[in-house]
Amino acid sequence: KPAVFIVRGGSDGLSFREDEGMGLKAGQTVKMRLDKVAAEKLGDDDFDYAAFLDLSALAWCALAVGTCQSVLDYVIPYCNDRVAFGEPISHRQGVAFIIADMAIELDAMRMMVWRAAALAESGKPFHREAYLARVLCAEKAMKIGTDGVQLLGGHGFTKEHPVERWYRDLRAVGVMHGGLH
Repeated sequence: KPAVFIVRGGSDGLSFREDEGMGLKAGQTVKMRLDKVAAEKLGDDDFDYAAFLDLSALAWCALAVGTCQSVLDYVIPYCNDRVAFGEPISHRQGVAFIIADMAIELDAMRMMVWRAAALAESGKPFHREAYLARVLCAEKAMKIGTDGVQLLGGHGFTKEHPVERWYRDLRAVGVMHGGLH
């Protein structure tokens, strides 16, 4: 039966090596090596491993929702302020539709996460809802990140604007939990 164990930091046999990934720099991803370490089992024999994984999926989804909100909050004023051909680029239907789609997808992500979290918090079954949130968030987070970079054009690839970092983080969130893409 699967279980979760806690290994105390600094334990003999526990070592880490930096993992240079594409995103999640704030999370400092590492490769962990366990060599005959002392560990404590988390929970008792009634520990719900499946629920633990589902709650973990919701945590990744929450990261995606927050980061996507940052992207949306950044691109709206950028597109309103950026002038091309004598008017803000947000006046172009193609730009306005992308921003509208981002907002709709973000709201759908948020609602799916809230629904699953509310069921979990009330002690009701939430596996299906957590899975659906995970699938939706993995797909739409990467799309919102890509669209954010696209809306900034050449600026989307520069470190002068935070959207390029959020793009990398959203790509990571999309693949880190469960490798859906």
